Amino acid sequence: MRWLAVAALVCACACARGGDEPARPAPATIRVAIVGGMSDTGFWPALQQRYEALTGHTIEVAASGPKKLVVAAFRKGGIDLIAVHASDAMINLVADGLAVNPQPWLRNDLVIVGPTADPAGVRGEKDAAVALKKIIDAKAPLLVHASHGADGVLHDLREEAKLALDPSSTIFFNEDNQHALLERARAAGAYTLVGRIPMLTKKLHADGMEVLVRGDPRLRRPYLVETSPTAGDAARDLAAWLRSPDTQQWIATFGAGKYDDQPLFFPVAVR
Repeated sequence: MRWLAVAALVCACACARGGDEPARPAPATIRVAIVGGMSDTGFWPALQQRYEALTGHTIEVAASGPKKLVVAAFRKGGIDLIAVHASDAMINLVADGLAVNPQPWLRNDLVIVGPTADPAGVRGEKDAAVALKKIIDAKAPLLVHASHGADGVLHDLREEAKLALDPSSTIFFNEDNQHALLERARAAGAYTLVGRIPMLTKKLHADGMEVLVRGDPRLRRPYLVETSPTAGDAARDLAAWLRSPDTQQWIATFGAGKYDDQPLFFPVAVR
């Protein structure tokens, strides 16, 4: 009977050693749809390489580009996982039964851009609400738009600082296109909010316009990860891994120093 006790002890030790490591599904191919900025910056390829080396799974990028294109591709079916900004479009995938378990897993951020002359004097301001107040008080043109959720960020800043827009200097822009809105802002000599990453990479550019305010955490917006209800264990494993502490620590440093002193994306709190 002694050998049974020894065998049980060995088994217990092996289980204890492996207790911190999740059991991985058998290697499989995971088809994903991701917003284009994660590919353009090299972020997703680096993340994918880490996951594939760890698990033996293969990730296939089935759709990448603007949010509208990526969500539409996921709606057609045949894709296991989607990672796009938090939005009505993402929640509607869940409401329509096309996706499950929406979870935040990282953030990107917006910046306040404006004319190089900076008539409101906001250049270098670290508090986005203070910068917004200066723009309003100076009656400088402010372009308000919905692209990339900028209207929601602006609304929250105004609510927090109890600021009212000046109708005489506010320009409302309906197109969901950052290139068009930046050009409109340039033509009007206006301040506005756009994505930091496309400005850093020069994918978004307009002569006479520059980044004036950046770095306030209130300018950040979350991404959600969701899986198809028919996705296999591998896709669910990838979704969980994106929110794991190790991945979050990696996100917190990736790209820092490449374009500025900040990482390209920002981690979220996980429990």
